Amino acid sequence: MTDSNLYALLIGVNCYLPHRLSDGTYYDNLQGAVNDVNAVEAFLTINLKVPESHIFKLTASNPNPVLREPVEPQEQLPTYANMVLKFKEITEIGQPGDRIYIHYSGHGGRTITAYPEIKGEAGVDESLVPTDIGQLDESGQPVNCYLRDLELAWLLKQMEKKGLIVTVVFDSCHSGGATRDKAKVRGTDTLDKMPQKIDSLVASREEILDNWRSLQQVTRGESILHLGSLPQSKDYVFLAACSPSEKAFEDGFRCGEEKRRHGALTYWLLDSLQQGYVGLTYKDIYARIRAKIQSQFPYQTPMLLGEFDRTVFGSDRTAVTQFLSVQKINPAKQQVSINAGIATGIRKGATFAIYPIGSRDFSQTDTRLALAEVVEYDSTVAVCKLEPIAGQREIALGDPVILLSPPPALVRQVCLFHQEQATAEEIALSQLPPNKLTPEIYAKQTQALKSLTVAFHVFGQGWIEWTDSQSHQGISSDDEEIDYLLCINNQEEYEICDTAGLPYKNINPAVKIDEQYASKKITQRLIHLSKYKAVQELYNSASPLLDKLQVKWLGKLDDYAEGIDPDPKHLKKFKPLDDPLNPTIQEGEWIFLEIINLHSHPLRVAILDLQSDWAIEQGWPKAKSEPYVEISPGVAHRDVAIFCPSLPEGYQEGVDIVKVFATLGEAELRGLTLPALDSPMVAPPGYRGYSGSDPLSLLAEAIAQEKPEGRKLNAAYSYREWVVKQFTVRVKQGE
Repeated sequence: MTDSNLYALLIGVNCYLPHRLSDGTYYDNLQGAVNDVNAVEAFLTINLKVPESHIFKLTASNPNPVLREPVEPQEQLPTYANMVLKFKEITEIGQPGDRIYIHYSGHGGRTITAYPEIKGEAGVDESLVPTDIGQLDESGQPVNCYLRDLELAWLLKQMEKKGLIVTVVFDSCHSGGATRDKAKVRGTDTLDKMPQKIDSLVASREEILDNWRSLQQVTRGESILHLGSLPQSKDYVFLAACSPSEKAFEDGFRCGEEKRRHGALTYWLLDSLQQGYVGLTYKDIYARIRAKIQSQFPYQTPMLLGEFDRTVFGSDRTAVTQFLSVQKINPAKQQVSINAGIATGIRKGATFAIYPIGSRDFSQTDTRLALAEVVEYDSTVAVCKLEPIAGQREIALGDPVILLSPPPALVRQVCLFHQEQATAEEIALSQLPPNKLTPEIYAKQTQALKSLTVAFHVFGQGWIEWTDSQSHQGISSDDEEIDYLLCINNQEEYEICDTAGLPYKNINPAVKIDEQYASKKITQRLIHLSKYKAVQELYNSASPLLDKLQVKWLGKLDDYAEGIDPDPKHLKKFKPLDDPLNPTIQEGEWIFLEIINLHSHPLRVAILDLQSDWAIEQGWPKAKSEPYVEISPGVAHRDVAIFCPSLPEGYQEGVDIVKVFATLGEAELRGLTLPALDSPMVAPPGYRGYSGSDPLSLLAEAIAQEKPEGRKLNAAYSYREWVVKQFTVRVKQGE
């Protein structure tokens, strides 16, 4: 069915025309921004059947590193003028009640404000960076400018005034920096002070200023790009790639038969949508996006603002279920072919559930006919191996097919990253580049990394595998991606880094390459991080309990006497949180999480707290003898979990990941707990282990083992219904 009420504006900027910022730097060309918008376009046209005439796209691609000009004609380039024109055009075409999806992938920029009467003389405008930034006319005068936050606020306000239902996704940031690996940052640390064209093509100066002043919850200097001062409408959702001080990365991701560069936010957004979004809210799908991004880039925290309880791509109308279907059946090989392939993001190992034709409620797992795993595929068709479900009828042509959540990996890939030797000129600089070593340290590198390979074989088999970046280019096989980079820095210390080459925080104390048992300690740390990451990635988007478990932060208190009935009506007024999904609190403050069961049966709930020192504890219930709290159905039986997060000794700030698990069966999660890094593994008091084939049981058993039995755990094969919802809490030392 064609979705005739959805329009999209897609902007991707890989190529930036030659320019200079005020400090002599420039916006580096990207490689994945155009891939982002092309993939979004494919999803909209293939999955949602959006007509091509409803998609407005501006791109600046670069066919090879030598050329400096994008290949698109002038009218298709994301110039300042064209971006403003397309915003206005899509607003004019859309009718009240229509849905508008806006996706920008490219650099974010910061420049001296053009509106000092609002932001002050020292104010800063946050901006989207057009491909023609910094261009000058023959007389040396600027001919264009950034698309600034005040202008965007006015453009989006016009959509709201017309009654359009708007979703905005910005895969960009305003924080730069170098990385060891090939991951790129979509932003710069530079505050651009170059002269800009003053006259706005968006609206008159008075209109722009009046609109900004009218926005609620805006204080001096705040930006719509990060701090949530978009017009607060019931039909407005805003998803940003990262928080204001963080970086938004693009990297290589496995897309079909090849690796293709994408922004992390765009890739995991599309990957999450492919798992099935019908009936889910933006808050539901954001939980998975955040978990996936932070398992790869720990210092990139996506932000969700606005009315995040709205259904994905939804409005007040009933959502239409979209699904794939069985196209061919090969009984001899126990295989089926489905109408999905590279174009829809399918890859080897993806798992589907097959339902009877005519099914509409795909949350009912007991009606599934079979499970199917992709074994081969091309651009439009995937061949899957069948695993029939006992007692169900045989598969028939046309049976609907739903993509299930991908499994969390157990075995992690570690790349031994060889630093380059610094030249004399580089050594003379005040600070060496991140991938250079002094000759003395460089000479020690080979022996240090060689001793690590021995330690991996002795201590690390089962949880980690390694590859050498010099001989394998950082990739060990077509099916595996690098999870950790292991490097040596200029202080002769080992560093465990994420896939962008940024060292993980809180890996303390540092380990010198020549200290006793250094290789063994690093190997054990990598095993610990692999176990932590497996728990962090646990998510079950196919669960019918996803919309039955309601969890939200109620607020915080400076003091609270434990033992008092935690029902909010018996407590003094909560203090509001700065972010209802991912709040920041000071150490010593109490924070309250409300849990409601809307399922027809009791749910057994337990909460894991993944802490800043890489420990995992059961945060609720606190009593060591209680593995879970049983919550009866209905709002009247709601429960409140109470936390008073603390920081490890010596920490000024930390981030806890709070994972709320609910199951219909036993919820014994203590087997998933971990001590702090470098502490010995000890079985939790009262924990005896338990048998079962569901992912929670298997992961708990695997963490207790030196070597997991398999490489992955798949939520699709769970006989025990379960669901998890995840939040982050940033904890700071009290002022």
